[in-house]
This record gives sequence, structure tokens and C-alpha cells, in this order.
Amino acid sequence: MVLAIDIGGTQYRLAVIDRDGGVKRIQRAKTDAAAGASWMVDRIIEAGRKLTSSGTFTACGVGFGGPVAFDAQRIINSTHVKGWDGVELSSILEAALGLPTVVDNDANLGAFGEYTFGAGRACQHLVYYTISTGIGGGVIINGEIFRGANGQAGEMGHVPILSGGPICACGNRGCLEALCSGPSIGRRAIEALDSGGKSPQLRAILRHTGVVTAKDVMTMARKGDALATKLVEATAEYLSMGIATTVNTFAPERVVIGGGVARAGRILFDPLRRATQDRVMPVHRRSVRIVRAARGDRSVLLGAAALAIGHA
Repeated sequence: MVLAIDIGGTQYRLAVIDRDGGVKRIQRAKTDAAAGASWMVDRIIEAGRKLTSSGTFTACGVGFGGPVAFDAQRIINSTHVKGWDGVELSSILEAALGLPTVVDNDANLGAFGEYTFGAGRACQHLVYYTISTGIGGGVIINGEIFRGANGQAGEMGHVPILSGGPICACGNRGCLEALCSGPSIGRRAIEALDSGGKSPQLRAILRHTGVVTAKDVMTMARKGDALATKLVEATAEYLSMGIATTVNTFAPERVVIGGGVARAGRILFDPLRRATQDRVMPVHRRSVRIVRAARGDRSVLLGAAALAIGHA
């Protein structure tokens, strides 16, 4: 067995996973952002000791929601929780749990989890997008995570696709994340309504809740709402620009899309596949498939387990 850990800005999870990707147990808790990194590390160690107290465990793998210096096994920082700058998490957990431990960025491990146990099986080259509050990504080349010269490759959410577009969390304008993340889809819906767009259903949701979510947009598009359908088609167009850039650069066999927005299903994937086919080079049109992540919110945990098994 291996211990897999997924550390995010809103929650952290620990799982017991076997070598075949079987998830035996998952434990989760809310992140206390104000309490900081030391609070979370203490609780992860406590939970990890309990989970590993029975049975034989060979390693621990950790997916972290922020940039990681992989070669140094050091957290660079977190934009969600204070106190993570420079933390040598793998050393801390190895000492506390008595297990060889490896840490990587969560999007990289989402890609590796899908490659090893999910929608990326039987292929050697894939790119992975996770589309939810933000847009993360990972690249698998020849069956290995591609990290680039500084360990930070795969940030496909920060590919600029619209000159003069909305400001992104990274400080740039017009990034894929600023247009196609869940909050960005909701923001564009409100902007459309404020500009006179007609959708009694979306307007009623906005009046009642004060917000419009990506899920609201996808649900209304499924019901035939014209404005929601237009918003989904625009999202597919923007996404196709980013994906076509990645496909033309890396020539993957599969593009795997996970995260909350991917749950929209065919209402998003059908126009996305059409738009991407129009944008990729002709040589890639028959060789690449765009598919939904098979392991859902467990992709990161499974990637952490797979990485740990390989480093044990």
C-alpha cells in the first residue's frame, strides 16, 4: 500500500491506495487558510500516522496545490495558504511517517494519475487540463511527467489567447484561465446580462443568489437557453485555442480534461472537439482525442500514489 495526499486551498485529503490504483480509504478535512502551513502539516502527520498504523506501506506521495521545486523537493509557495514558502515537505513527512516521500504539483499528478490509472492508459503522450476555480495542466511525454528547465512546465491555463482580455490571477491579460475557469464563465455571464443579454432564467438566478456559476450556465444551455448556449460556445472556442496550441506543440495522443467544468459533458465537449479540429494542424486531426478525465477528483491522489510507487 501507499499513502497518497492531496493538499489544496479549500481541503486536504489522504488516501490508502494499492499498487493497482485501488482506493481503499479516503479521509478529507477542510483547509484552515488562516492557520497556515504548520497547522496543516501537523494534522496531515496525525492523520497519516493513523492511516498507516495497520498494514504495510511502502511510500507516500503528495500533490500540492502550488508550485513545487521538484528536484529539491521543496514547496515554492501557495497563493491560498500562508507559511508554505520554502517548506521541505517531503523531508518533514519522511521523518514523521517513516516512509519515502515524494512531492509534486497537483496538476502534474492529476496528469500522471490519468495516464497511469485513467483516461490516459495505453498512450505514452498526453496533456491534461483541470478546469475548475482555476486552470491547471500537466504534460506526459514518453510516459514521464515533463517539468521543463525550472520544474514549472505545464501551466496551460496561463497561455494568453485574447489580447487585451481580462486580467488573470498571474497578472497577465487574456489567459485561458481568465476566460474559461469556472468563475470566469460566471463572470462573463453576468457581463452579458449587464450588457442587455436576454435570459430570464440566468437573470432570475443572478437576482436570487447574486452570482451566476459555470454550472448555472451549463444547465441553462442544456435546457436550450440562447444566451447560455452562446456563452458555452464561446468557452469552447477559447478552450480550443489553448488546446490547439498545446496539440501543435506537443503532438499528444490524448487531451484529458478534468475538474468541475468538465462535468458539463457533451454540451461543452461537442463544440470543443469541433472547434479544436478546425484549429489544430491537419496532421494531428486523426491522431489526437479529447476526452474527459476518467478518475474525477481522485486523479491527483492516484497520481501521487503512482509517483510514490515509482520512487519507493
